[in-house]
Amino acid sequence: MSMNDPSPGREPGPEPAARLLLVDDDRASREATAAFLAGQGFTVATAASGRAALEQLTDGIAVIITDLRMPDLDGMQLLQLAQQRVPHAPVIMVTGHGTQNAAVQALKAGAFHYITKPVNPDELVSLVRQALDKNRMALEIARLHEQLRLRRGFGGMVGNSGTMRRVFEIVRMAADSPSTVLIEGESGTGKELVARALHDLSRRAGGPFVPVNCAALPEALIESELFGHERGAFTGATDRRVGKFQAADGGTLLIDEIGDMKLDLQSKLLRAIETRCVTPVGGNRQVAVDVRIIAATNRDLSEMVRQQRFREDLYYRLNVVQVRLPALRERPEDIPLLTRFFLGEIVKDAGRAPLELTPEALACLRAYTWPGNVRQLRNILEGVVVLSTRPVIDVGDLPEEVRRGRPVAADPAAVGPGLSLAEIEKEAIRRALQAAGGSRAGASRALGISVRTIQRKIAEYGLE
Repeated sequence: MSMNDPSPGREPGPEPAARLLLVDDDRASREATAAFLAGQGFTVATAASGRAALEQLTDGIAVIITDLRMPDLDGMQLLQLAQQRVPHAPVIMVTGHGTQNAAVQALKAGAFHYITKPVNPDELVSLVRQALDKNRMALEIARLHEQLRLRRGFGGMVGNSGTMRRVFEIVRMAADSPSTVLIEGESGTGKELVARALHDLSRRAGGPFVPVNCAALPEALIESELFGHERGAFTGATDRRVGKFQAADGGTLLIDEIGDMKLDLQSKLLRAIETRCVTPVGGNRQVAVDVRIIAATNRDLSEMVRQQRFREDLYYRLNVVQVRLPALRERPEDIPLLTRFFLGEIVKDAGRAPLELTPEALACLRAYTWPGNVRQLRNILEGVVVLSTRPVIDVGDLPEEVRRGRPVAADPAAVGPGLSLAEIEKEAIRRALQAAGGSRAGASRALGISVRTIQRKIAEYGLE
């Protein structure tokens, strides 16, 4: 390469973050071109041959400028290797007179552009700037594709707060590990979404993802649900049944609300995790299983260990990798992002035109305490969409408890004289569930009763 004029007529702005790789076996031409480009504000790395350039093909290179004719590894060969190693870095080919056909071949092979010798300075700078624009666009598209991939992998989890970015990072790092994971967080924070993301981003993604919720099962049936049972193992066991461990073989087993598991069953679970074998209820044969265990809970297991209500050895076996999901009230900065995401999903599913919130309505959502967390936010937005008649959602369209900034307390007049104790209890549970967005754990905390008790009462009063 050689420069006709070391001082082109215009002054381009500096490009401090852009690294160019200049490849030329002619030392004088290489040094002159590098000095010129550096004078224009570019950061320039140089290589005296195509083979020497290979060592510098790293992610830090934004644009490659290479001579076509070089003895050891020519520009065409370098182009092919660059497309493999730094696919987002455009290649500008420098050709001599009489090599236009080769330049056309280079364009067909994927070169960004070519420039002929002697190199015109203005033309070179213009091409470099265009190539940098293409590089930035390619990197941005790649970044958006990665975000989309992770969004799909996280099963729709949304958040840009520091705490959620940390959760996403832990999920990315732990996904392909065989280690057990303990996910802690209040009900409605998205524990199952995290578990699914760990599965979907792992090499087990092609296998089954099997969740089992200990709080939703009668205590007597949890062991059979996990390990299976033989025919006649207990009253009602008319057939042999495969448990969740075997159903999840080759994949991932999520044991949700593990804090509700009885101590005697905890020891059997620990043995199954350690030995990678399960014994069906009523049987004496061991069945080998290849399962990655993820446990989730809305309880403080470390406190339960201190109270001797959870086995210490099982706790440490589960808590190899810990993911703590923040409550929604701990990350209010994510509420606008979550609201836009959920509204987009809801109106699309309902076949409705897009809806927007006024700034006042959004401020109202941010001020609310969200005892039912993200699940409650989505449920409330879905109800608002169903009842909306205008393209804009205002404060008046939101439920009363959100407008007041706190869950609605039971109205004494609604539970006053004339009602039986059962009717008062039913109304209190109904209101607690409504305030918690349907979250049983949130309602149980508000009423000071266990999740299992509130589940029994829901069934008893027909509040499903």
